[in-house]
Amino acid sequence: MKKLLILVLFLLIYSCTGNKTVFWCGDHACINKKEKEAYFKKTLTVEIKKISNKNKKNYSSHEKILQQVKTDTKKRIKEGKELSKELELEEKMRIKREKKLAKQLKLEEKMRIKRERELAKQLKLEKKKRIKSEKRLAKKIKSGERKKIKMEKKLTKQIKSSKDAKIYSTIFTELKEKIVQKNLLRPYPDINDTQN
Repeated sequence: MKKLLILVLFLLIYSCTGNKTVFWCGDHACINKKEKEAYFKKTLTVEIKKISNKNKKNYSSHEKILQQVKTDTKKRIKEGKELSKELELEEKMRIKREKKLAKQLKLEEKMRIKRERELAKQLKLEKKKRIKSEKRLAKKIKSGERKKIKMEKKLTKQIKSSKDAKIYSTIFTELKEKIVQKNLLRPYPDINDTQN
């Protein structure tokens, strides 16, 4: 019974020890399960090689190759990620530059339109001012002419009135003399009694 127990125990220990196997994807050992599954889907074949204790030196070289392949793949993946990041960054920068350029062009266009409007407004104001000043000058000229005409009319009236005044004053004095002469003997003069 002891022998049987030892035999069963020995078989259990032997069967529990893992057989070291490596999956081969074509000419190199597969790095991980994903690569093995991808290779299997592509070719429908995957080789399995057992690594025995006899081939410990080969196992270490296989292990080295596997490690080298893993590091190379990691480097390649890392470089790919970095390259894609750089490309994304360059694309973002290009888009940013284009947006900035478009914004700057839009601002320049707005400023140009604003300057044109201001110039047009200023031209209108200058035109209005010029028209106003011309009207004022015309008014002044007209008012100057009117004043001149009024002054001439006044002067002519004054001249006429002074001549008329002299004539009237002489006529009046003559009439007064006649009335005084005629009514000298009366106590109250009769003003209504005049001769032409």
